Amino acid sequence: MESLQVQDESILIEKVCQIYEKISKLETLKPSKDVDNLFTQLVHACIPHSSINIATLPANIQEIRSKLITLCGEAGGLLEAHFSTILGSFKNPLHHLNIFPYYSNYLKLGHLEYDILNQHYSTIAETPKRVAFVGSGPLPFTSIVLASYHLKDTTFHNYDIDSMTNSMASRLVSADHDLY
Repeated sequence: MESLQVQDESILIEKVCQIYEKISKLETLKPSKDVDNLFTQLVHACIPHSSINIATLPANIQEIRSKLITLCGEAGGLLEAHFSTILGSFKNPLHHLNIFPYYSNYLKLGHLEYDILNQHYSTIAETPKRVAFVGSGPLPFTSIVLASYHLKDTTFHNYDIDSMTNSMASRLVSADHDLY
């Protein structure tokens, strides 16, 4: 049984490394059919539970993992910027959030984050009056979901190191008088 597990882990590592090689050779990580396909493959490869101990992986595999995490972050930021631009073209951007392919994930994540936050405020009669998100990106879904569904009386402040990103995010929520 243990050798089967080691074999499955080896296959997973090899598959992830192959996907990394393809991703790292792309000219750009901006949303496209190729980019979307490769990241979808990566997600599907990583969804099943694995008991791989990252700390015991060889240094070259850990380096690939580290680089892949960076590439995923970059691709995620470009995906959010792409959809923030599209959403910003609507008169009421927040009425169209469902065009983002992972919107349902953010709804679930927002509920989970609210539950976690609520556990810390369960001993206090009031919910937080202000919440700040640092590094909120061009598509501040977490604060939008929390403000829309869970913490309607809370003021949210979103910050990002990139002023263009802040402008994109602000453009999305400024049309909604309940959130702005």
